[in-house]
Amino acid sequence: MELLKEENFRSTIKGGEVKLFTLRNKSGGVAQFTNYGARWLSMWVPDKHNQWADVVLGFESLEEYLGAKEKYYSAVVGRVCGRIGKGIFELEGVKYQLTNNDLFGSSVKNHLHGGFDGFSFQVWSGAILVNDKGEEAVEFKYLSKDGEEGYPGNIEVKVRYTLGNDNSMRINYSAHTDKATIVNLTNHAYFNLHGDVDKNVLDHVVCIHSENSVECDDELIPTGNIISIKDTALDFTRPITIGSRIGESFPGQLFPGKGYVVSYVLNNSGKALQLAATVEEKETGRIMEVYTDQPGIQFYNAWLFDGTDVGKSGQRYFSSSGLALEAQGFPDAPNHYQFPSIGLLPEEEYQQTTIYRFLIR
Repeated sequence: MELLKEENFRSTIKGGEVKLFTLRNKSGGVAQFTNYGARWLSMWVPDKHNQWADVVLGFESLEEYLGAKEKYYSAVVGRVCGRIGKGIFELEGVKYQLTNNDLFGSSVKNHLHGGFDGFSFQVWSGAILVNDKGEEAVEFKYLSKDGEEGYPGNIEVKVRYTLGNDNSMRINYSAHTDKATIVNLTNHAYFNLHGDVDKNVLDHVVCIHSENSVECDDELIPTGNIISIKDTALDFTRPITIGSRIGESFPGQLFPGKGYVVSYVLNNSGKALQLAATVEEKETGRIMEVYTDQPGIQFYNAWLFDGTDVGKSGQRYFSSSGLALEAQGFPDAPNHYQFPSIGLLPEEEYQQTTIYRFLIR
C-alpha cells in the first residue's frame, strides 16, 4: 500500500490547521481522511486474489485538492447538497437568497452543493476515536454561522467515519441549529472498483433498488414530479453495466454518450437502514454495497471529467473514471412541498447514516 503522506496535508487555511487522519481495521484495511472539507481520501480493499487497491479517486496532496477542476472529491457537501433552483427558498414565511454558483445552468445560475464556500471548503476540527467494538473512527466538527452562503441559523455539524472490521465505511451525520434552517448532507466520493482508473467504470455492474426518480429539467432542477422509470434506460433494478445503455437519452437524467445524473427515489419512509445500491466489478470480484436511511440516492458516472485533473499515481481522470452514489434528501426540496422536508428546527436534531460496504465475490 502506498499510503498518503502526512506532510503532504499539513497546512493552514483560514487560520485552521489541516491534517491527515489514518484509520486501520483488523482485516488489513486502511482509510485516510483530511479535515479540509471532512474528506474521505482513500479506501484500501482487497480483490479476489488478495491484491489490495485504493478504490476512492483523489490526490496525493492538499495542494492538488485545492487546485482541482472538480472541487468535491470525497468531501462532505452542505449545508445543502445538490441544486436549489435560482438559489431561492422560503422558510416560515421568510424568503432567502443563497449564493448562485452552479456553472451547469445557462440563463439563471442556481445554488449548488452549499455555495462558493460551503462545507466542502472549510477546515473542520478532527479527532481519532475507537468504538466499543475496537473499530477506529475519525470525527469531524464544524460550526456554520448564521448567514453563511445565505443560509439562516448557526448550525453545529458533526460527521463520524467508522472503518468497520468487515471493510465497511459507516458515515454518521448529525446537526443542531439555533434558528429554523435547511440541511441536506452527503459525501461526494468517487469510486472505481478496478482500483486503477486506466480502466473506467462503464463495465461496473450496478443495481439500484428504485423504480422512480425525481424528474429534472435540462438544468438538472427538479420539476416537482416523481416519475416511474421502470423498463427505461434509468432502470437498474436488474443488475446491468453502466455503459450498456449510455447511448440512450432521458431528458435531464441521461445524456447520450455521456452518462447519468439521476436522483433515485428510495422506498425509505421508516428512516431505517436499507440496501439502496450494489456495484460489482467482475474482473477483481470487488463489490460495494450502499446502505442508507435517506429517501434518495444520486447516481453520477463523472461524465464531466475531461482529463484536466491528475490524481494519485499520476493517473488522469477522464469521463467515467469513477462513479458517485450519494445518499441524501431530494434536490431542491424546499421548493417542492410534496418532497420530504429538509427543514431543521432548534428543538430538533438532524441525523443521517450511510454505509459503504466492500466485499469480494
